[in-house]
Amino acid sequence: MTKYMFAKASLSVITLVSGLILHAQFPSRVWAQAPLETAVAKGPSASTDVATPATPNDIFLQLAATVGQTESAKKLIEYKLKNDPTSSERYWAVVDFSQPSTSKRLYIFDTLDKKVSAYYVAHGRGSEGSAGSNIPANFSNLSGSNSSSLGIYRTLGEYVGNHGRSLRLEGLESTNSNALARAVVMHTADYVSEAFVRQTGRLGRSQGCFAVERSVGDTVINELKNGAYIIATKN
Repeated sequence: MTKYMFAKASLSVITLVSGLILHAQFPSRVWAQAPLETAVAKGPSASTDVATPATPNDIFLQLAATVGQTESAKKLIEYKLKNDPTSSERYWAVVDFSQPSTSKRLYIFDTLDKKVSAYYVAHGRGSEGSAGSNIPANFSNLSGSNSSSLGIYRTLGEYVGNHGRSLRLEGLESTNSNALARAVVMHTADYVSEAFVRQTGRLGRSQGCFAVERSVGDTVINELKNGAYIIATKN
């Protein structure tokens, strides 16, 4: 009888000790279940303070603010939302003719990689300002004016012309509606480069086209072709 009671007591002690050891080894399982069950039980009443993912338009505005082009970005977005609400653009572009030709005043905004790239771009010889000025002063939508035109554009397809690979542009406002008829396009040119600026103190002039450096022509056309929006503006 004594041996049986001793054995029973020993078994109880071993069971108790084993339970304590197991609890010490695996406390997180039990602790983790309570908040999980609580979260499930809350259902629709759970907190909804979750950040809304930024849209491409939001990202465009944020990027534009970093280079002082917020107003131009707003105009482009407003136009798109009114006239083309279902499309989703990765790339947008702003040409700021308030800046001299010696500045990289063509901004391309990549809303996927969230970056801004700036490039040289020429203006038309008919837009020439006062002597010594590199800032265009006159803008025209007329054929034969050799002038740059302000306004919103949308890119079309590319082609190979006198300047090599080029990009057709459709003018979407009354200030640039003759862009296709005037053959105002985006192309590369030797007179748009750092070397040309060092030699002459300015970029060369186009006949109203958006001429860019040869070294970046493929990049610019690849990013903007087939539907990107561009605005040419002067504050």
